[in-house]
Amino acid sequence: MADNAMITDQVAMLMGDPGITDRLTVTGPPDVLPSLYRVTTVATSSVAAAAVGAGRLLGVRNTGSLSAGDQPAIAVDTRHACAAFRSERYLRLDGRPLPSPWDPISGYYRTADDRWIQLHCNFPHHRNGILDLLDVPNDRAAVERAVGRFEAESLELELQAMGMCATMARDEEEWRVHRQARAVAELPLLETERVGPGDAVPLPPADLPAAGIRVLDMTRVIAGPVCARVLAGYGAEVLRVGAAHLPEVRSLLIDTGFGKRNTFLNLRVAADARRLAELVSTADVVIQSYRPRALDRLGFGPEALARMRPGIVVGTISAYGRTGPWSGLRGFDSLVQTASGISVSAARAGGCDHPHSLPAPVLDHATAYLLASGVLSALARRAAEGGSWHVRASLARTGRWLQELGHHDTLAAPDLTRADVEEFCRRLRSEFGELSYVAPPGAVDGRAPAWTMAPASLGTSPPGWESSE
Repeated sequence: MADNAMITDQVAMLMGDPGITDRLTVTGPPDVLPSLYRVTTVATSSVAAAAVGAGRLLGVRNTGSLSAGDQPAIAVDTRHACAAFRSERYLRLDGRPLPSPWDPISGYYRTADDRWIQLHCNFPHHRNGILDLLDVPNDRAAVERAVGRFEAESLELELQAMGMCATMARDEEEWRVHRQARAVAELPLLETERVGPGDAVPLPPADLPAAGIRVLDMTRVIAGPVCARVLAGYGAEVLRVGAAHLPEVRSLLIDTGFGKRNTFLNLRVAADARRLAELVSTADVVIQSYRPRALDRLGFGPEALARMRPGIVVGTISAYGRTGPWSGLRGFDSLVQTASGISVSAARAGGCDHPHSLPAPVLDHATAYLLASGVLSALARRAAEGGSWHVRASLARTGRWLQELGHHDTLAAPDLTRADVEEFCRRLRSEFGELSYVAPPGAVDGRAPAWTMAPASLGTSPPGWESSE
């Protein structure tokens, strides 16, 4: 059994619910993954927060009350939570792991001033842009030689100015005084604001918290897609909206595609933009993870969505938050770890001569579950009091939360193998073959979330709601 005091304290803080101790049961060891940081605490706390949000929604639709006394019990296992945070690692297709999502050019490179810079090249246009700037072929050795002629900060600035994905490795103190870190420190971990009017939207009683909730998933890669996958696990109907011209990572698309249908809409095409507006008009939730203000320019920012659909709940994930000099940058989990000192500190503690990532994409997954908790809680508030709501989270602010919990060295602990998580795995047939996957964690009222729909290829569904077809 886990010593769950820190986890319950974190969940109480996250959800503003000091009485959660009476309803939350945490099982499993207190430290599951080897790390310098409290990754087990963050994983379990964020999964529990999403389950609490689901419990709030279930409570309000079955009792009509937001009172904590009318909300159901929550149960989370630390091993299950950590396994879910590595879902892409444990996924099996016909008994075999999927190919790595990492491009060979992605990774850490030593610079002329004996520092490190990380290049993130998993999308072809990001890789090609970096190769063009360096004027080298698609060859790692050639990239190493070219990067070695630059100082880290100047190369970082140049690549970021081009819209590429790269960052210099900083230590934690360097990041603490960075202008972007100071901007992130001013933000709450999870930010919820009312962005428009709307009548109360009571929901019928249900066994599943999000049954009948329609979600538009306008996200890619890990954090946003995992958030929508969490909502699907609690019963929501999720339509993932992509575009044929946007690149995707196939292994991640499969891993995050459980419980979803997939359609194509190009918002730069007038007819497709009109169709999206029609979908919004009958949606309950929109999840988006494009750079801040990117959808605003296309007429689908949070305030515009609230005008289209009073009562909408918008969930937004960004890399570096909504304010500060880096707020408009593209970013991914590993880049935020590198920028914020997490990777440098982990390397030093482990005796590694180059930056070292966390044992899972913790910032992605934790941010996803935190956003899901905020969206589910906003739906509960909408049912009770109305309104349109905007919920924000960022990878950088989640990283700050992890760092604020302090170093907790469990690097010598054994890693969690695929065999160790078999009890949490389920199987589904899909168009790709048989998938063995980590089932979603976080039971509500004694019922575990589940996916009944296998992942599907992009663009395989029409742009409409299944429940109305």
